[in-house]
Amino acid sequence: MMKLTIALIFASLLTTVVYARTYNYSCKVDGKTYPLRVDETKMFLEWKVKKYSLTVQPDCAKYGWHAVGNGTSFDFCTATQGYAAIEDTRGGNEQVQCTLKR
Repeated sequence: MMKLTIALIFASLLTTVVYARTYNYSCKVDGKTYPLRVDETKMFLEWKVKKYSLTVQPDCAKYGWHAVGNGTSFDFCTATQGYAAIEDTRGGNEQVQCTLKR
């Protein structure tokens, strides 16, 4: 009986689905659409073929990250219904609107 219990536990572990926390967005800049990917497991954001390291940004309205890399930094904040935005942290008004791809 003990072997059967161990076998069932092992089998359930093998069939457990692991969900990677990766989010794919579509972002518009000057009429063009670019992909943006957030990987919470590896804590990086990929935007316009460049990778940025991430930390959680508590100042976002719902949830978000602060991205640093390639000589720049910005906040990527999410809102509701799949909407998110890149916000310039240097004091500028630049904001890129993004939509979660489902």
